Amino acid sequence: MLGRVLIIKIVAIGEVERPLLDALSRELTKAYASVADGCLIGPSIGVPPAAFNAQRRQHDANLILDRVLHRITGENKVLALTNADLYTRSYDYNFIFGLAQRSGRASLVSLHRLNPTFYGERSDRELFLERVAKETIHELGHTFGLGHCADPKCVMSFSNSILDVDAKSAAFCENCKEKLHAR
Repeated sequence: MLGRVLIIKIVAIGEVERPLLDALSRELTKAYASVADGCLIGPSIGVPPAAFNAQRRQHDANLILDRVLHRITGENKVLALTNADLYTRSYDYNFIFGLAQRSGRASLVSLHRLNPTFYGERSDRELFLERVAKETIHELGHTFGLGHCADPKCVMSFSNSILDVDAKSAAFCENCKEKLHAR
């Protein structure tokens, strides 16, 4: 009997450069090789105008994630990427790197604060890609039912700042790896 095929679909919300999507597809294929059959890059979706909060000068991640959920079909996992700066109504945070449905289908990651230039640093493509890989692996982990991990080196550890993102690895700790495979 053949097992169910699971694909991770990457969707741009607004303009996201294709080479970044291609690089990310390769990283996610490696990170989730044991539970997913690969990654596909889907068509982009426009940023919903209603998601922009002029007072905060940020986009509501909950509204964007809802739009993604209404536009996708099938049972595969979906990772949405945007250049918009995000916040969530769910928690009182100044910003978030991403948001996901725990044990669900969809996740969303903002590239905005992962870019070294946001912090006044010089452009560093390698560092930027490393940060994006960590946060996308992290948010997709939530869709597979994983919670935040107490191990600060695990990709599933919570990132309160860019320093936390830089400190963790792009890999699951043994405990999270076991949980991922059990699901």
